[in-house]
Amino acid sequence: MALVRRRRRVLLPGPVLLGFSDSFDASYGDPATPKPYPNVTPSRVGDVLLPFACPWCKEVRSAVIDRKTRLGYHDKERDFSWCPSCRGRYVINPKGQPLSSSLPAGATHAPALVE
Repeated sequence: MALVRRRRRVLLPGPVLLGFSDSFDASYGDPATPKPYPNVTPSRVGDVLLPFACPWCKEVRSAVIDRKTRLGYHDKERDFSWCPSCRGRYVINPKGQPLSSSLPAGATHAPALVE
């Protein structure tokens, strides 16, 4: 078994440049987001997470929880995600919580626990 070591990344402040975006902190949401980041536990049905409203701007964007697109809005090393609209950072609990009650007809999002 090979020993795998993670290299520490040094992130630079400043504008994101084409081709070097992974080196800039601004490519992972808004660096000015106040800490500690809110913990968001979205509702789920079975193994599927349901869309939720951003704790910062209240926009509903399913890209953050969609299995195909969520890795584009997640920093694996620092373990947080960010909103595609306002770029505010938050931590998502990937296990979610069971949906507590039925949703009304025409609902665009489900309730989420924000701590």
